[in-house]
Amino acid sequence: MFLAAVQGATEFLPVSSSGHLLLFSKLLQVDIDLQTVVMLHAGSLLAILLLVYRGIFRALKNWKILINLVISTLPAMFVGLFFEEQVEAVFSNVGFLPFFFVITAVFLLLSSLKDGEKSLDHMSARDALLIGLFQAIAILPGVSRSGMVLSAALLLDYRREESVTYTFLMAIPVLLGASLLKLRETSLTMNPAFLVSFLSSLVALVILKKVVLVRKLRWFADYCLVIAFLSFLLG
Repeated sequence: MFLAAVQGATEFLPVSSSGHLLLFSKLLQVDIDLQTVVMLHAGSLLAILLLVYRGIFRALKNWKILINLVISTLPAMFVGLFFEEQVEAVFSNVGFLPFFFVITAVFLLLSSLKDGEKSLDHMSARDALLIGLFQAIAILPGVSRSGMVLSAALLLDYRREESVTYTFLMAIPVLLGASLLKLRETSLTMNPAFLVSFLSSLVALVILKKVVLVRKLRWFADYCLVIAFLSFLLG
């Protein structure tokens, strides 16, 4: 249950859920079974659907936002489909974690003071692709998906609230795709990990939005530097 809470809490916080799971599973000598992984993703997915329903309705009414979300999702899909073995090899080596955590910290620091004026309603395909490329990098453990997407949107001069909304919307196809792909390999049985992931994800979503809007994103950058140092010592 501890790892379930870690997964849910870090799924949306810009500190890399995959990096934390890899680090703590090695530290605690615990392996996460496939069914639990599915339940973790499903819990996080339900949390974001409940909290971002306004953004979902907005995207459904605006075809441009929907198209841009598709464009932003393509780079990660490409990497996942054609570089699966290479990514899995990186996941098996915790020695890379400190470097990847530092990457997350650097981009969070660069974007922490940005405060643009752009709206999602006028996002260009170029911006959508750039954000997608940032997300593709986050396939690596220790590189935060939400952190990279959020940083990319902020660095491209989108408003803080708009950047948070796009970050949350982009999580939906990622979590849905991961859940469906793994669901084929396991049976759908209720697991306590689902509830733990759901509740911790809700808390994480609220915290992230608040921190970004009050311009305290650097807190997460500092945390990533600390966890990078710890993973270096433990690795």
